Amino acid sequence: MRKKLRQLLALLLALTMVMSLAACQPAEKPTEASKKTDAPEPDDKTEAPADETEAPKEYELGSWALVDDPASKTGTVRFWSNLTLKQGMQGILDAFNEAYPNITVEFTSYSNNADGNAQANAAIMGGEIDVLMSSTLQHAYNRWNNNLYLPLTDYIEEYGIDVKKEWGTDSYNLDGVYYTFPVGGNIYYIVINKTAWDEAGLGEIPTEWTWDEYLAASEAMTKRDEKGKTIVYGGSDFHSIEFAAYPWMQVTGKHFLYTEDGQAANFTDPIVLNMLKREIKAEQEDGIWFPLLTYRDEDVDDYALFLNGDIASFISNNFVKYLRDTETYPRDFKAAFAPYPVEEKGQTNYMSGVATNYHVGITNGVQDEDAAWTFLSWFSTYGSQYMLLSGNAPKWLGADISDSELLCMVFDSEERAAELIDIDSWKSTMYLMDAPIFEEHSLLAYTDVLNLLKEYVMLAHRGEMTPEDAMQTAKELADAKIKEAQ
Repeated sequence: MRKKLRQLLALLLALTMVMSLAACQPAEKPTEASKKTDAPEPDDKTEAPADETEAPKEYELGSWALVDDPASKTGTVRFWSNLTLKQGMQGILDAFNEAYPNITVEFTSYSNNADGNAQANAAIMGGEIDVLMSSTLQHAYNRWNNNLYLPLTDYIEEYGIDVKKEWGTDSYNLDGVYYTFPVGGNIYYIVINKTAWDEAGLGEIPTEWTWDEYLAASEAMTKRDEKGKTIVYGGSDFHSIEFAAYPWMQVTGKHFLYTEDGQAANFTDPIVLNMLKREIKAEQEDGIWFPLLTYRDEDVDDYALFLNGDIASFISNNFVKYLRDTETYPRDFKAAFAPYPVEEKGQTNYMSGVATNYHVGITNGVQDEDAAWTFLSWFSTYGSQYMLLSGNAPKWLGADISDSELLCMVFDSEERAAELIDIDSWKSTMYLMDAPIFEEHSLLAYTDVLNLLKEYVMLAHRGEMTPEDAMQTAKELADAKIKEAQ
């Protein structure tokens, strides 16, 4: 146990050394080894009473990820991620190299689109990747289902890993088999141009609000020319098509594609149908939200529109990684943050915590499995805090990062953060590790069901079908796929 604690101290010291390269350094955290006590040392010659039994050992988060002699670990890990070195990966690699100096990590970034994911899959089958990070459950599920990741069952049993205690959920597996560990998550929020908000006279940034209230704020921040044409959209949904179904997760805390029992598609439920109609009305009738059709047809980025002042707010889950880039996007306003809206006041908001989005595992093309396991176990626990540099959040429950440390990691210093963001709204909205969050439990025909939702949402937006007909047709086709998979 003392060796484990010494190794933990060494690891935390290594992380602190890397983080000190930034403009601020996190406060030192106490460890069991550093706490002092006035209690007398136990007498080794004193025998315990015969009827005394040893108390059950308490589960220690991340203890299985530590080794007694990290310098003894050698090898090479070929690691692929859909995030770039500038999006947090460099910090992760630097920290790992400090902790494990004799393991070389060869890094490759791939694009998180159809071509990029196909390239990654081909590279796995060609034996070119040892550890892969997948973004979104869809891509992770496809790789689980096609045996592109190695099962982690033996490691979980050998080290006694409690997946739910480590990452707060045990949902992300295929038929009870874990192929990946959660390494990072998304936060869902609305980012707001604080100047536009104030000019519209909207008062304090909300810490809770409904869709109706967000639509009213979007209307207030919309600007039109003399002919009535929108020149600045007050709001926007995210550019991803499937966000039309996300209010379902806010209300139920469950999978966004399926009914609560996971046995059928939920596309015709009023929550989903109303969000689709809400999008179409706000975009095409009222002109207060930036159109999904333009996002998809012209490959427009929502974060660029916001930073350039073309939209005054939008729903996001990864905006922070772009916020620091004032060279590409010079601006004269701060970003404020408000929570994802609820359908009705007083509802539990299952979109307010950190949702699992990034999954990392060892591929079936691995060459040095021991080195790969060492990297995977470290990255999914202690190294996951560096997901903050990508605008995401760690999923590991052992991560303990104060507001001050968080601002330093994301913005380099608290002073720099104050120049770019509204600090109060940031603290009330972002990185709430203990807040409620949804879990996706059902995976029946997952890819087919998701693709059907996307196809028919777009048909409704294009006016080729009514929202009601589009969702009814999509549900019938999806239910057939689900039945086949049962």
